[in-house]
Amino acid sequence: MPLRTATAITHWCWEKIFIDKSGVTIKEKGSGINQTCSFLWIYTGFPASSYEGVNTEVVRENSGRALAKRDKVNADLVCGIPDSGIAHAIGYAMESGLPYRRALVKYTPGYGRSYTPPSQETRDLVAKMKLIPIQEIIKGKRVVICDDSIVRGTQFKNYTIKKLKECGVKGIHLRIACPPLMFPCKFNFSTRSIHELAARKAIKALEGKDIKDVSEYIDENSSKHKKMVEWIRKDLDVDSLQYQKLDDMIEAIGLQKEKLCQYCWTGKQP
Repeated sequence: MPLRTATAITHWCWEKIFIDKSGVTIKEKGSGINQTCSFLWIYTGFPASSYEGVNTEVVRENSGRALAKRDKVNADLVCGIPDSGIAHAIGYAMESGLPYRRALVKYTPGYGRSYTPPSQETRDLVAKMKLIPIQEIIKGKRVVICDDSIVRGTQFKNYTIKKLKECGVKGIHLRIACPPLMFPCKFNFSTRSIHELAARKAIKALEGKDIKDVSEYIDENSSKHKKMVEWIRKDLDVDSLQYQKLDDMIEAIGLQKEKLCQYCWTGKQP
């Protein structure tokens, strides 16, 4: 059985090892380059876990602080999308001084990652069932919502945002803990196609077609990047949308840039 798929989600190692009745066979030696998946700290990692000596919960708080430092939004409270968005929101609240409130709660810990099921129908069902807004907290309030990422954007648009508006929220300001996702992970099968990604949908709409070179959209300081983010904001129907800058995300993690895989944001691999 090949082990590469199981291990490479965490590290780019390019080493192929097969185990069978004859024993262990190395089919392809490793490159010697070790880059840990940045998404472990931002999203997929367990809060109490540490990778390369760096705790996940601390990184998420750092990430939220970084978002708040670059923000000037007028709001009444901060909340996080359970589970991983909570720590980002706590960090944002600590830095901004806005109160942290549980405006959205998870129906049951039994619901897993809503972006991982293979079919859109199943993803929609999990998204619909697992998050419940608390109307008494958000009605008439301007709310900063922190989350780890926007993958396809369908759950935000069709369920989370809709639920909040039905409860009478006055303003929704999304703050995302990583840059726009541009490339599907080569090892993690939750996102199988470039065309599924919210950022790629925006680019296609703006360009009128799919394009191969998206470097201008990746550039956080370019006008095309700003237009892409604005398209996503309008599509989600929120009052404002702000993504984490790549360098801020890396600083929040606290490891050297060269030791972190950033492929899904930059398309660059070892």
